[in-house]
Amino acid sequence: MTTEPDTDKEALCKSAEQLMSAGKYSEAAALYGRLAEQYPGDTSFLLAQAWAYHDNGQRDEAIVCFEQLFAGELKLKVFTGFAFDELVRLYKDGRQYDRLVAICRQAVEAQPEEYPLLRELGGAYFLAGMASEAVKIFEELTCLEPDAPELFCLLGDALVAAGRFDAAEGAYQQAIALDPEGTALFCQRLANDFIETGVLDRAEIQLNRSLEIRPDDPLCLIRLAEVQVKDRRFPDARRSVEAAIASNPRFAASYYNRLGRALADAECHRDAVEMFDRAIALEKNNAFYYLYQAESYDKLNLPEQAEEARRKAESLSPRKRA
Repeated sequence: MTTEPDTDKEALCKSAEQLMSAGKYSEAAALYGRLAEQYPGDTSFLLAQAWAYHDNGQRDEAIVCFEQLFAGELKLKVFTGFAFDELVRLYKDGRQYDRLVAICRQAVEAQPEEYPLLRELGGAYFLAGMASEAVKIFEELTCLEPDAPELFCLLGDALVAAGRFDAAEGAYQQAIALDPEGTALFCQRLANDFIETGVLDRAEIQLNRSLEIRPDDPLCLIRLAEVQVKDRRFPDARRSVEAAIASNPRFAASYYNRLGRALADAECHRDAVEMFDRAIALEKNNAFYYLYQAESYDKLNLPEQAEEARRKAESLSPRKRA
């Protein structure tokens, strides 16, 4: 026989589901909150409330719900990790790296045998700028799983962030030894680390290593051009871009645009304008090329040319074409 409380529970559940279907997430969250209070042993209501808050754009309220669920997960013998995964995602999206580190530490303390949690902690340390701590975690993981090239890459990334460049190259060399077919991509990945750290000479060496294996890789050639621009070697950068275009002519406009933006970042706006002109000549209907060119004209104190470029960009907007 159905009891009155069960009937009330079913009615509230149905109402909450209808509100969710109707897009009335705030009202649904309130109902799920009532259900969570009345039936504290049923975590599905707290989970439903978290998603209602999430879908309503109430990120902080959703996090509170997921944190309560995570606290419950930590007490279980079998760690489900669902709330943990959602919190990791939300904290990363919100760049709340201190809180990310905190929950990863809690998870590792609760489940020390779970290597994926240890890896997540290493990644959290890395994102939080705690490079030395990240290095320790990834060193431990490479000892636990010595046949995993990705772990050596992660160790290398952390070592670059910690300023230990020789050791980083050694870690990536370990990854290459484990997966020789990935050499070109590993070299590019390490190059990107060096670029972000401003170590351009080492970055260029890694990009050239990649090009020795895949000489016609247009994206690697473009990355090399960007490094050469940062190093004020503009003729070399142009040659790299032309090589990329020869390898993949279909994307020539995009490659000229990439070079133009790199030149603009280097305050070489006259050269940047020329590259945007080349991109526009190949793709006249790309409004972004005109807008980037307008910014360089502004820097050159050429307001009339800047305004003309913006007018052309505006004429290509969807509203103008409709």
